[in-house]
Amino acid sequence: MFQKINELKAKLDAQRPLPPSLIKNLREVFRIEWIYNSNAMEGNTLNLLETKMVVEEGITIGGKKLKEHFEAINHAEAIDFVEELVSKKEPLTEWVLKQIHYLVVNYSPLS
Repeated sequence: MFQKINELKAKLDAQRPLPPSLIKNLREVFRIEWIYNSNAMEGNTLNLLETKMVVEEGITIGGKKLKEHFEAINHAEAIDFVEELVSKKEPLTEWVLKQIHYLVVNYSPLS
């Protein structure tokens, strides 16, 4: 398995630098899949398309718990927060870790 991963990485590396439009597209696809898979592991019943609709369009999915919507939105907010910190080269501190945890686990516009 690791050999296959290394082969795929070598193919990707051979294409560098990647066009900005491709990087943006990959980021968007992986972001939604990351949110979906992470939340699904925790029991969230939103499917991949529903997760995309909630995160990107702000649509509420009928028959799904409000909590599940917030889990998807919160995860997206946490990813945005981390990416902003990385772009500013902010150090990873206890406060930063607590903020990430808060965004993922505790935040609700209703609280």
